[in-house]
Amino acid sequence: MSVTGFTRREARVLFFAFFSVVLGLMAVDFFNPSLPAIQDDLSVSQSAMKNLIVFYMIVLGLAQFFYGSLSDTRGRKVALLIGLAVAAVGLFVGYTAHSVAVLNISRALTALGTASCTVISRALIVDTLDEPVKLRKAFSYFSMACQLSPSLAPLLGSFIGAHFGWRVQFLLFSVAVVLGLVVVFFLMPETHPESEREHNGTSKVLAYTTVLKDINFTSYSIASALIFSFTIAYYATAPFAFHALHVSPIGNSLFYILYSAAIVCGSFFNSWVRWGPRDTYVRGLAAYLLVFIVAAFADLDGSLLRIGVFSVALGFTCGVMAPLTLTLSMTKVETARGAASALQGAIKMFFTGVLMVVFDSVDIAGFTPIVLVFLGFGAALLALFALTSATNRKARETVGIS
Repeated sequence: MSVTGFTRREARVLFFAFFSVVLGLMAVDFFNPSLPAIQDDLSVSQSAMKNLIVFYMIVLGLAQFFYGSLSDTRGRKVALLIGLAVAAVGLFVGYTAHSVAVLNISRALTALGTASCTVISRALIVDTLDEPVKLRKAFSYFSMACQLSPSLAPLLGSFIGAHFGWRVQFLLFSVAVVLGLVVVFFLMPETHPESEREHNGTSKVLAYTTVLKDINFTSYSIASALIFSFTIAYYATAPFAFHALHVSPIGNSLFYILYSAAIVCGSFFNSWVRWGPRDTYVRGLAAYLLVFIVAAFADLDGSLLRIGVFSVALGFTCGVMAPLTLTLSMTKVETARGAASALQGAIKMFFTGVLMVVFDSVDIAGFTPIVLVFLGFGAALLALFALTSATNRKARETVGIS
């Protein structure tokens, strides 16, 4: 067996890592094309709809800590089962919602539950794979698997919403989560045995603080939030842009498929390319800035073809960069992997939610304002990388002097 090949057990664990993260992502993607319809039905502002995404991401980020600690003490399987149960309840509350306040409660409960999916999916991978080459390949496949949700869920969700209403979307997805819970209960293996579990509360806090002291872990985790915000913002704001351009929700979903396919291609490229992770990351930063600068001057709103080209370019670059941030942040983590995975997810989701607040002050009447915000995020990514590189260089010089 080659060094990059996976054993049967590793493949089974990877399946459940992919299964859980896709289920968690669908809790967002399944409803995005229906946001304008929900806005009209509840008679609320565009800002109130965008706040649903912000609130969801922040709760999703903070809840990572709970599941990280729980999975380190009770095991990955128990943590995921509890999370799926909470998510199912939250989705059912969404089915009953007739006001934006109840919908906010629904989304908070759903985020509180699906946070387990993001934590456990990464923990399953780092529990099982130790070799750096396998880890990078697994995270590339992980990124590809993540695109099953945005490529299929919006199209299916918009079809159900158009024919049966957005509340039925919540009901049917609640049923899907319950079915997922049953599959996990009977078939998912436990990757964190009793002998490796940490029951000391002080040790848990120490695990978080130790990981945070690693400049590369913290920096690339923040970078993962910036990169994830491109995709979340694309999915969350595109419906309003397409609505202003008189494109139907189903037409909007077809662009989601295009974007998702581009991410898959980028992730495959990342698993195939022979450049080192850091060298690939540097080239990706340059690609981001090029894409955003060209798009800023291209008048995207004047042509669906140009929007399509932009979607492909952005999706491909995100497909390359997203697994790199996971690899670069998690490669050197050797202990308390559940805590590290939770912390990485918390930083990623929380800061994505904070970054989405930027879009609250922007009226989305097309793609131009979206691109300009993305350009600012791209510049922040470059500045963060420069700061990290300078810190690492200074640390190496200090060690050399000693």
